[in-house]
Amino acid sequence: MLFINVQNPDAFFRKVGECEGVVSYLDGQGTRRDLKPVAAQMLSFGMPLRLREIPALEVLADNPNDQARLLRCMMDAHC
Repeated sequence: MLFINVQNPDAFFRKVGECEGVVSYLDGQGTRRDLKPVAAQMLSFGMPLRLREIPALEVLADNPNDQARLLRCMMDAHC
């Protein structure tokens, strides 16, 4: 799933943390990397270091329920 223009990265990373299965992203070289530790780190940073927006992110969720959860977050404009 390609997520474009994520306006609320904190909400997006919280949803990633709630996922039950493996959630990963593709880096610039096309390597699949675990997104959950990245999400936890981003949420633990102080406000000046947090992202205000994510322009584009290719996300892969193995669990169909996790895929639906992430899509709902984006469609309901919570992310």
